[in-house]
Amino acid sequence: MSFAEHVQALRLRKLKILDEHRKKLDKLQRDLDTQLAMVDEVLTQLANSSDKLPCLVRTTPGPELTIYHSDDAPCGRVHSRQNFAVMTEAEAMDASPYAYLERCTACKWQQAAKIHGERMMSTR
Repeated sequence: MSFAEHVQALRLRKLKILDEHRKKLDKLQRDLDTQLAMVDEVLTQLANSSDKLPCLVRTTPGPELTIYHSDDAPCGRVHSRQNFAVMTEAEAMDASPYAYLERCTACKWQQAAKIHGERMMSTR
């Protein structure tokens, strides 16, 4: 094998080693992203099922059948927070003067649950 062929073989070997290393790193990154996404999903589900999720309950007069909004990810219908009391969902059900409350379907509850879950984790 000539000098040039030997150098070329070493270059190809080096490129192969670097390519294999990059592929391993890419796989590790994908695995990490998948595992973190799974933890985030479980955290979001836990927070979403928590009765401590903060919400906005309208305090101005209105009909007895009403909705409450997310405090962390409200929809565009929440124009002035002055018209709402901030409380947990459990408190809203107990303290509300309304006969029946339900979640606003336009609010981003999944996002709110994730924010709430992350806040719960950071306070522990």
